[in-house]
Amino acid sequence: MFVLSLSGRRGHGRDEADPIPALLTALEGLDLSLAPERTMGPDALVLAGRAEVALEVLLRAAEIGPLAAGLGIGAVTRPLPGSVREISGPAVVAATAALQAAATTSQVPVAVRAADERHRDTAADAEAVLRLVVWMIRTRNRRQRETVGELREDPGATQAQLAERLGVTQQTVSRAVKTSGWREESAAHPLATRLLSMIDLTSAR
Repeated sequence: MFVLSLSGRRGHGRDEADPIPALLTALEGLDLSLAPERTMGPDALVLAGRAEVALEVLLRAAEIGPLAAGLGIGAVTRPLPGSVREISGPAVVAATAALQAAATTSQVPVAVRAADERHRDTAADAEAVLRLVVWMIRTRNRRQRETVGELREDPGATQAQLAERLGVTQQTVSRAVKTSGWREESAAHPLATRLLSMIDLTSAR
């Protein structure tokens, strides 16, 4: 299982907007094991059963703003409770440790921890890939984010279709796609998923 502990505390000053409502809205419709919830202040907890879903949570969180993300992979206590805030088990402990590591980095605040120490190296590899992906997402400007957002919703859309939806020229879309790093980012998604799945498949669920 994949436990994601997310916190907006680093960017949550008195004049900063609370990122959790936007995060919970962004996660609507995902195939999560339990509904994501706010835990305390600008923090939230998410439980996913598949690597693809865990990756999607991280991608959507990165688009929200200055959220630190800790991903713990391993077993959770069964049966699952009615609320994600009540989950327990090795994956929860790993997620807490991952968030602590993420929140103290001066670079991209994303960390991955495996409950099983035998997977430490694989978790480090996954973390490296995810940090690169999140860095690319967070460095995009507004036009690039809008264009990539449309591509994420409809990967098969032509540039002409995207231009019409966004109300811009096709040349603007082409430039945004080229400079956003979207192709490079999306090419890294399968690798991230495989690394996360390798840890999960050999962990007690």
